[in-house]
Amino acid sequence: MPLPTPVRAFVALPLPKDIKAALAELLPALHRAAPARLAAIRPETWHLTLKFLGDVPLEGPMGVSALIPALAEVDFAPFDLSPGGGVFFPNPARPRVVAVGLSAGADACRELAGNVETALADLGFPRETRAFTPHLTVARIKDAPAQGKDAPARGGWRGVADHLAGALWPTCRMDRFVLYKSVLGPGGARHEVIREFPVRRHGRT
Repeated sequence: MPLPTPVRAFVALPLPKDIKAALAELLPALHRAAPARLAAIRPETWHLTLKFLGDVPLEGPMGVSALIPALAEVDFAPFDLSPGGGVFFPNPARPRVVAVGLSAGADACRELAGNVETALADLGFPRETRAFTPHLTVARIKDAPAQGKDAPARGGWRGVADHLAGALWPTCRMDRFVLYKSVLGPGGARHEVIREFPVRRHGRT
């Protein structure tokens, strides 16, 4: 009997419609200002990733059935989150990813991501080797230059940075995080909720 197909899973903070609408309004200006082709995310799928898990089985010690009770024990207080500013990965000189940082909620995101990391490490998921940097991916750059010390630096990203820095974003209250699965389709990946996890302690003032 064939084993059930694993799911491509990740843990993330969902974003409300008004923040997604603000991204939709900003994207045309970013496309015009960018000196390279951007593969922008679809605003309706926007989220803040806390932990990417990859392909996980439905059952077993590292399966979805184990993930749900482990994540349900994660300590989590509600907090205010607001996007703000531009972030370029791996660096502004030769970026491959354009993202928005956080003007509010960064410390709380780092704390939550650390708690998620600990809960899943207990199941056997490897810990991240790099420090968690809370951000909201906006687009990936499709024609990145060759890498290496002799590769020419990509220029002209100041316009994109200025648009991101000047954007006005709503503030939203984060009171849950979500275990998602990513499902590939003809229109690209869509994200389906496996389980939501509400706050487990009183909110911050």
